Amino acid sequence: MTPSTESGLSVPPELQRGNHRGRQEWIDSGLFVVDLLHRTLDRDDLAGVDVLDVGCGTKIVKTLLDNDLAVGRYVGVDVAAPVIEWLQTHVTDPRFEFHHLPARNDLYNPEGITLSEFEQLPTDLHAFDLICLFSVFTHLAPDDYVVMLRLLRQHVRPDGRLVFSVFLSDPEHPSPIALALEANLRSDDPAVVAATKAGIERITAAKDRGFLDEIPEEPLLQARYDKDFALELFDGTGWEVLAVNPPGRYIQHSLICRPA
Repeated sequence: MTPSTESGLSVPPELQRGNHRGRQEWIDSGLFVVDLLHRTLDRDDLAGVDVLDVGCGTKIVKTLLDNDLAVGRYVGVDVAAPVIEWLQTHVTDPRFEFHHLPARNDLYNPEGITLSEFEQLPTDLHAFDLICLFSVFTHLAPDDYVVMLRLLRQHVRPDGRLVFSVFLSDPEHPSPIALALEANLRSDDPAVVAATKAGIERITAAKDRGFLDEIPEEPLLQARYDKDFALELFDGTGWEVLAVNPPGRYIQHSLICRPA
């Protein structure tokens, strides 16, 4: 796919989410994510595919529209009301619809309703070929992780797929943060080594049953799971994990699942 230009959907900077080094990297990451959706279904495009994007933000919408990419139906759901209001106002393509989920999120909707109080998401049941969540499970504590999986299960078709990103502690595929810590431990500067060891000790002490809220002063900014614990939480949710993909430039680990 050819990279998008700013002649497309003009998303305001304040609605551009994600830790990216500038606008172009954000745009490039959108192309990567859409390609991941294609690969999740082993397809070249999303023609005829009904997609549910939970925690949608604006990036995938912009990528699809700016590059005139095929999609059957796209339903975006987000806890951030300003995002949904902006999309509802500025996206007129009939393939796209957007719904606000007033769920509690410490980052984007701290006054919202507890996720466990919802019986379903604000869209059709059993209607989607592909469900995706990027930078959602990365901010969920274990109880909400399980609740979200159960909610999502109601909205997928029997042969559908789920793909989402998550922060994992995975020795086989260490994250950029883990690699940076390893590099710091090899530093020639004793102060850097000491500070890194202190940070690792703090992280180890705070870990609870394979879960760590990595930055306590910013709750759930980085919710990290031991790989085995993250997979254990799938028990009883109605999903089967097909693949655990390693992290890359534009994404943390990603899990691909199907209905069990």
